[in-house]
This record gives sequence, structure tokens and C-alpha cells, in this order.
Amino acid sequence: MKRPQVREMPEVISFDMDGTLVSPKYVDRVWMEGIPELYAKRHGVELDNAKEIVIGEYLKIGSDRLEWYDLGYWLEKFDLKIDKYELLEMYRSEIEVYPEVEEVLDSLRDAGYELVVTSNAAREFIEMELDGLMDRFSRVFSVTSDFRDVKKSPRSYILVCRALGRKPLEVLHIGDHYVYDYEAPIEAGLDALFLDRMGNRSGPEVVGDLREAADRILNGM
Repeated sequence: MKRPQVREMPEVISFDMDGTLVSPKYVDRVWMEGIPELYAKRHGVELDNAKEIVIGEYLKIGSDRLEWYDLGYWLEKFDLKIDKYELLEMYRSEIEVYPEVEEVLDSLRDAGYELVVTSNAAREFIEMELDGLMDRFSRVFSVTSDFRDVKKSPRSYILVCRALGRKPLEVLHIGDHYVYDYEAPIEAGLDALFLDRMGNRSGPEVVGDLREAADRILNGM
């Protein structure tokens, strides 16, 4: 996909959450350790076997479907007798905001940009992971909870723009999933930057961290 000509500087900066603002370590612990451990205890199987069963069921659904993000769905499916908020709280200490995030958000906000979050994560994950950062954002969107959609669909970004009262060309999105966070917003008419913290991609749309993204934005891209 070719990067379109930037038509004008954005007024709103939208951020993905997991892998962009916050390390994926927390969600990985919940999904890949917490649920398998509960499954093993509930059904009396070895942990390795529980992981194989649980992950196999995840893969049958896939990340393009809403159920993938729905913690309540999986707790019910696996007959796990725990409240989802109790499970989320168990791993709170694993939440890790990337070191440059607060500095970057403050610099962009001080420069007059409106900041929002646009994430596939369910609302309860967002509220847990962004606790302490919420006051820096004017709006926080859970695409799966708020719009019953997944960011692979350009429609989700159009709905975000409508909710903000903004034209797509006034919004720039930054995230670490090339399809969900770069191709989909571009197709919806937004501008976008792809965040590649691992350094696997190169190109005019790629940034290595959020400090680089902020520098690009503040210097006119």
C-alpha cells in the first residue's frame, strides 16, 4: 500500500494501546498464563496441556472476531469460576507503560494536539492499563466494546472521527499492528504512522518509538 500524500497537519493524534503506549506483557500474562492456569485447576489437567487447549481455542476464533477480545466469553467457555475484574486485578503489577510515553503525550498536548486512544482492547483492559494516563486523553475508544467492530475495518476509524466531530484528514493514528494501525486508518482517510519497536520494517511510514513519532509530528512530518 502506498502512503498517501499528507494533505495537512493533523489536529488529533490517536494512539493504539497495547504495544504502543503499554507493553503487551500484562495482556500476555492474563491471556497466556492466567486463563490456562485457571483452566488447569478447574479441569484437573497439567498446565502444559491446559495451555495447548486454551491457545488452540483462541486460534479457532482469531483476532478478527469480537470474541477474541471478550474476557467474559472465554471465562464462560472454559467454565472458569472467577469474575473477570478479579482476574485482571491479579496481574496489575505487570502493567508497564513504555518509558517515553508520558514525555511524548505531554509534549504533544502542550503543542496543542488533541490526544485520544483507539484500541481493540475491551473497555475493562483499557481502564486497568491506562490508569494514571487517562487525564492526558480527551477520549478513549474501545473499538470492540464501543462499536462492536475490530480495527481491521476502516469503518471503526470513521466512527471514531464522527464521535470526535473531526474529518479523517484531521486525525493521525499511531500503532504497532501494520494492518489494524496503518492500513485500516489509511483506507479510512486518516494519516498514520506504523510503530515498529523491533526494527523489522523501514519506510516513510515507520517509526521506532513514540519519541520519533512526536518529533516527526512536531516538525511537520
